Amino acid sequence: MSKSSEQIALARFDEEVEKHYRWNFTANLMEWTLFWMGMGFVSVNTVLPAFIRHFTSSNFLIGFVPCLNTLGWLLPQILVANFVQKLKRKKSMVIFAGFAEKIPWLFLFLAVMLFPPSSSFLFLISFFILYGMFSFSGGIGGSAWQDMVAKVTPLKKRGHLFGWRNFLGGGAGMLAAFLSIYLLKSFPFPRNFALCFLFAFGVISISYGFLLSVKEPVSPVRGEESSFKEYLLSLPSLLRGDKNFFSFLISNILFSFAGMATAFFAVYAMNKLTLPDSQIGVFTLLLLLGQSISSILWGYLGNKKGYKLVMELGTIATILAILLAILSSSVYLFYVVFFIFGMAFSAYLISFLGIVLEFSTPEIRPTYIALANTIRAPFVSLSPLLGGFLADKFSFPFVFVLTIFILMGGILYSVFLVQEPRHLPPYEFRRYLARKPT
Repeated sequence: MSKSSEQIALARFDEEVEKHYRWNFTANLMEWTLFWMGMGFVSVNTVLPAFIRHFTSSNFLIGFVPCLNTLGWLLPQILVANFVQKLKRKKSMVIFAGFAEKIPWLFLFLAVMLFPPSSSFLFLISFFILYGMFSFSGGIGGSAWQDMVAKVTPLKKRGHLFGWRNFLGGGAGMLAAFLSIYLLKSFPFPRNFALCFLFAFGVISISYGFLLSVKEPVSPVRGEESSFKEYLLSLPSLLRGDKNFFSFLISNILFSFAGMATAFFAVYAMNKLTLPDSQIGVFTLLLLLGQSISSILWGYLGNKKGYKLVMELGTIATILAILLAILSSSVYLFYVVFFIFGMAFSAYLISFLGIVLEFSTPEIRPTYIALANTIRAPFVSLSPLLGGFLADKFSFPFVFVLTIFILMGGILYSVFLVQEPRHLPPYEFRRYLARKPT
């Protein structure tokens, strides 16, 4: 494709993005809002650990729930990124993964209702298999979904979308939390959790309909064709060349250890204060309230100042939540813990989605997304397991204090060694810049 032809193709692409911007903004907003409403019924931080707690007292196994969630979302992305980069439209990949992502919740509902768990061991295996299917399906479609959102949303409007998405998603999640409180309190175990699984399936299915309606234009340029082996062998060169991105990955590895503490907030509170299952819904509600209220602020700040600052502030909020959890002696103080944690979670979610999209040129954006997610996958996924192991050996306060020191190291590394990518030209990896006609 000649330079002039390429410029014409890029201009047409920009026109199509602008033409469908409002439609796609609404579709992406509703898809995210309803997805997080569905997740409010099966929160990985509150509901699912409490559900597993009925089958085992092992903190290690309870920690395997968020471990599997993050491992499934992050690890597969580098394996499919090369394929995603070659797609003219990413939506086909997102639709495939989205279908596989919602089915496990229906199967979990049926498993609990039709085959009440008589063997804790067998049911735990079944649960983790189905939850693994949900998590890994999301990971397979993750880089394609993020790239699709970036394609249909101009850079200067992404913070607006991310902020409103989290705001409405948090509000919808709060509604789900209210309903989950009713379900968990009004029905006996395990029917109460089974109904949460059913509601999650129903709402996520509706969100899938909005995903289908996104109007994604054909990519005007694509990266160079390469085999999977060639692609993997080129990644070390990319990381050596883009030193700022590499430093960003190091800081994120340190931030990933937050899960050592945050994955156990609910279990720690339940055990320390001997609380009923219905309190899980209250914790979820407050977590989502903090997420929702702070989202517009984080989105605005990300648009104006960059997402690096938002990520650092979110980590400071996480440290504050951990400190308060150590000192909490009543359920009301734990309410504040979950509210602050919701703010921190929102900051990290918005900042990570936004900042990774600004490091590279569009042709290799799926690779940057996949690298950022996959490299931190072992640390994000294993940190809850490490936290559970250390809690079994020592205590939760020991784990919480250790987590604080690691996060403080991450903040210092980010402040002094990572530059805001918005203030730098996108790194161009020549290996992938040979333009291919569409």
